[in-house]
Amino acid sequence: MAAQSSLFGSSVVPLRLVFLMWATFYIEVMFGLPLSAFGIEPRTFHGLIGIFTAPLIHGDLLHLISNTIPMIFLGCVLFFFYGKIGGQVFFRAYFWTNILVWLFARPANHIGASGVVYGLAFFLISFGFFRRDFMSIFISTIILLLYGGIFYGVLPTDPHISWESHFAGALVGITTAVSFSKQKSVN
Repeated sequence: MAAQSSLFGSSVVPLRLVFLMWATFYIEVMFGLPLSAFGIEPRTFHGLIGIFTAPLIHGDLLHLISNTIPMIFLGCVLFFFYGKIGGQVFFRAYFWTNILVWLFARPANHIGASGVVYGLAFFLISFGFFRRDFMSIFISTIILLLYGGIFYGVLPTDPHISWESHFAGALVGITTAVSFSKQKSVN
């Protein structure tokens, strides 16, 4: 994927995902459809669909808003500064996070885009530490200052929150940062 040299260009992928999240929420509320049935149900055949659909489904408006803002911000930062690898990073944050949740999470219905958000945040935070160039370290520092509290989300604190999605996203973000840290051109 070519580098996104404009703010508009870097916002296309995250805005598309956010549009789908809001459209899904609208459809669920307006038509009374129980779309949460399409979440990730670990190690079940039916739950496999959640690998594709769970990030689009949210429990309530607050849940949706709390994933919308960081998805747009972190997604734009990713594609603006790391345009050549942004698509691959986003893909891994979306799919590998959900696959890990399907494989290892506790039996529950896991919905929401927070696993993807955690994948993007942990990638952006850890990439600078592994890459060790000024711009990447600067970006890592800014994201750490803004989202430093994200580290607490990987701990099981509330049984209604999928800390497993957060943890899986963190693992995917860090391993993706390691795998791309030696690549010569990332933007």
